[in-house]
Amino acid sequence: MLKKFIKPPLHVIKSEMYFHEKIISLLKSEPKTIPEISKELNIPTYEATMHLMAMRRYNLVEELPKKRRDDYYKYALKEK
Repeated sequence: MLKKFIKPPLHVIKSEMYFHEKIISLLKSEPKTIPEISKELNIPTYEATMHLMAMRRYNLVEELPKKRRDDYYKYALKEK
């Protein structure tokens, strides 16, 4: 059975700009993975993923190439 798409919780949407600023400040020092970002911000990984994917859509961040198949992607601020 296929799961239906679940809308993100309202608190995730409301906190979007706050966390975008926090993620930008984290990525200024070095690229990070989603688990690293979620751990440093003390938020669940699904929430960090949602914020990063929105930032990717807005061309604020980009994923860097992986070295091995089992590594996580690292995300960096996109050059303007």
